[in-house]
Amino acid sequence: MGLHLKIFLLICLVAVLILMIRSIKNKKLVLQYSLSWLFLIFGLAIVILFPGILNVISGIIGIAVPVNTIFFLGFLFALLIIFNLTSAVSKMSVEITRLTQELAILKKKTEEDQAEL
Repeated sequence: MGLHLKIFLLICLVAVLILMIRSIKNKKLVLQYSLSWLFLIFGLAIVILFPGILNVISGIIGIAVPVNTIFFLGFLFALLIIFNLTSAVSKMSVEITRLTQELAILKKKTEEDQAEL
């Protein structure tokens, strides 16, 4: 990998990192859900700075071509993101159901109290 490409990729990673930090500060993005993206950014930075690591990882996994390792790890990362989002949606669905039930109970009580008056 050429020096110009390394510098360009590192600049792109720093720009994405700054964008993420601003989004977290402005409360547009929750830190809990952005941690996996932060780990990805730091992992990519390590691979860009030390490309030999990709060959080692490919050898450990048993993949002959390092480019295929990138695709495989990208697939695993996508699965991780999907799992995290599914988990968050499930928790929110349970919370919405609970809040809806509470609201219905409070509404019923309020109607009963007004009917007594």
